Amino acid sequence: MGFGEENWHYDGRHVGVLSTTLPEDADPRITVYRDMDSLVAALDNRGIKHVYPDGGRLIQSFIRAGRVNAFIISVAPVLIGAGHRLFGELTEDVPLHLDSVADVGGFAQLRYSVEK
Repeated sequence: MGFGEENWHYDGRHVGVLSTTLPEDADPRITVYRDMDSLVAALDNRGIKHVYPDGGRLIQSFIRAGRVNAFIISVAPVLIGAGHRLFGELTEDVPLHLDSVADVGGFAQLRYSVEK
């Protein structure tokens, strides 16, 4: 929301925000959902098949809910000395199939599908 009108990149797209603290009427460009179940139900009701969840905890929630069928992971050419796991703690392994690898401006872009 801090992008402002001139830098809003999501015109014409449904933008859902999962938050327990953001007011529901915080911004007319977004829909605020209070929990993962209501977000998933709204996506299903809208017939949405493709979403871009952004943020570590949100991605973890989608993984735990079994709602991820593909990952695009970009690897930066930097070795970071410390940090958090990419997907945090998961309750079980998620088997992946490597679909493609590309050089995108010096980044390695890995495309995986989730093996069901």
